[in-house]
Amino acid sequence: MAGKKSDATTAARAMTGAPASFEEVLAPITPETFFTEYYDKQPLHIPGDPGKFGRIMNWSVLNGLLDMTAIWGSASLMLVLDGEVLPPGAYCVEAQNRDGQTVRQPDAGKVMALLRQGASLVANDIDTLTPELRAVADAMEDGFCGKAQSNLYCSWRQRQAFKSHFDTHDVFALHMEGEKLWRLYEGRETHPIRHRNWAGLSDAETEERKGKVMRDVRMTPGDLLYIPRGWYHDALAASGGTIHLAFGLTGVIGLDLIGALSDSVVTDETFRLNFPHPREGRKALADHIARLGDRLAEVARDPRFVEAFETFQKDYRYPRGGFDLPIEIADRTFALTARDFRVVTKDGRHGLASPRGIVPIPPGLDGPVRWVVEAGRFARGDLLDAFPAMSAMEIDRLLQQMQQMGVLREDASGS
Repeated sequence: MAGKKSDATTAARAMTGAPASFEEVLAPITPETFFTEYYDKQPLHIPGDPGKFGRIMNWSVLNGLLDMTAIWGSASLMLVLDGEVLPPGAYCVEAQNRDGQTVRQPDAGKVMALLRQGASLVANDIDTLTPELRAVADAMEDGFCGKAQSNLYCSWRQRQAFKSHFDTHDVFALHMEGEKLWRLYEGRETHPIRHRNWAGLSDAETEERKGKVMRDVRMTPGDLLYIPRGWYHDALAASGGTIHLAFGLTGVIGLDLIGALSDSVVTDETFRLNFPHPREGRKALADHIARLGDRLAEVARDPRFVEAFETFQKDYRYPRGGFDLPIEIADRTFALTARDFRVVTKDGRHGLASPRGIVPIPPGLDGPVRWVVEAGRFARGDLLDAFPAMSAMEIDRLLQQMQQMGVLREDASGS
């Protein structure tokens, strides 16, 4: 039940002046070339025109964001000097946030003083703060089929914020101001994730594992650098002031499949049984584990599960925005396009049945779909009231998908 982004959404992105699609972010490299030759294989440097990313971020935009003092704290705005994160007390003061809570808030005077001493500024999780940032993050998620999160890095000549390291996500670095030298090493960790197994490497271990310098890349405004996850790198400002945005992209991995399988078999009694008591011996334990494994394999091969997981992968993204004011006071009403729709359940999985066949219902949506089918004709507000745990954006997405499938039509006659 997943639908593609509408043409209206793409048009709205284009109005921001930021790249409106993954194709525009990568241009002149095509997505086909990227995924065939570079994705998860090797770094890619794409030189660009200075205006390519200028509308997304520049000194004026950055100053405007930093002046929104109420949104920043010691976690969202950090200062780094010679590879060490400075303690909040070095640049923050106690203040009340918008909820009336006492927090440590960055002080402009202290921050500026430390920047003059060579500190680098890191603004975390900024991909929702402007229409341009949201547009690029959404475009990246559409093309990559993964979750996009963005941090901003601002540094000065010959001062290195972070030591050589690797990331547990793919990195797309978009360069906006000044010049920065990126150093890519030969070493790569094999598909690391955020787990203790890849945390806490000593400087000596990092030096050994990163290997020799493979390539130096000088980034100027409009350039893009793609670094696959696990690839060792570092960066050094080569001009008086630099700004770049790093978009971290995280895709669906095997561990997500385990989680999805767990959700699918929760209604299967086999997985709710206690394990054999230790007195029954290792063979009883091994047999029980084998039965569970066999059952998981059956579920994983079920075309309905594969289709549902495909939908999960396509929708693997962060919620970002969704407000569209002003709104119409009159409530929208909907009606089924036919009377022969019904929700069916088999082996703990739900589907929407009609004479044309059965379409799997993604986990968690069987309740609202069943409500819609049983209601037949209803007002949007009634559906919202029936499922208060769902946001208006989630309800509207469901209604849109059911319209695209030909299950619902908007009823202009009213409720």
